Amino acid sequence: MRLLAALALIAAVVLAPAGTACACSCAAFVPKEAMTRSAAVFTGTVKAVRRLPGSPLGPTPPYVVTFAVDQVYKGGRAATAEIATNADSASCGYAFRAGTRYLVFASSGAAASGLFATDPGTSLYSSLCEGNLELRPGTGPLRRGDEAGSPGALGQSVSKDLLAALGTPAAPVPVSPEASQETGGVSPVAAGSSPSGPSWGPIAGGAVAAAVLLAGLAAGPARRARRR
Repeated sequence: MRLLAALALIAAVVLAPAGTACACSCAAFVPKEAMTRSAAVFTGTVKAVRRLPGSPLGPTPPYVVTFAVDQVYKGGRAATAEIATNADSASCGYAFRAGTRYLVFASSGAAASGLFATDPGTSLYSSLCEGNLELRPGTGPLRRGDEAGSPGALGQSVSKDLLAALGTPAAPVPVSPEASQETGGVSPVAAGSSPSGPSWGPIAGGAVAAAVLLAGLAAGPARRARRR
């Protein structure tokens, strides 16, 4: 009887889905430590969530989440950011939802975030233990009371300690294809000339020639009067 029970337990462990065979346990969130270990910290709204392809025999593949960034507290200042996270909370994945704004802490190493082996093609990763926080809608710098009180916040809020650790944010820098094309298509401007004003060289030359011609015409009658 004991042998059958042992075999049943082994079978349950072996046959359990790989994505849910482990449980996620997070240490207490400390804002300064989260800022130090993160490669990027920003606030942004989720624009898209896509699941990566994977094998049915392996763990559930991760998600790639695309953000429209509105404030940057650490890292690059691109207006769009992509991060990867595991698909469920049992494997420490964070359940980002489309249309929702978050404070995001992301690392640059998949191993540090516990991401499964599937390559998501992104350089940033995040997890349930990073300190991500669901926020109320908005685009400005974080303020007290901006937290949405989601269950995934693990009791975290926009506290004085968090704001002090985050510091002053910077606005993202959008890259405009139109601006890039305009910059690349500008013709070189000659030294000393104005790119928006008229070219004064030919005008000045014409004025000098006209003055010489008028002087010559005026000198003709004077010479004829002296001869008389």
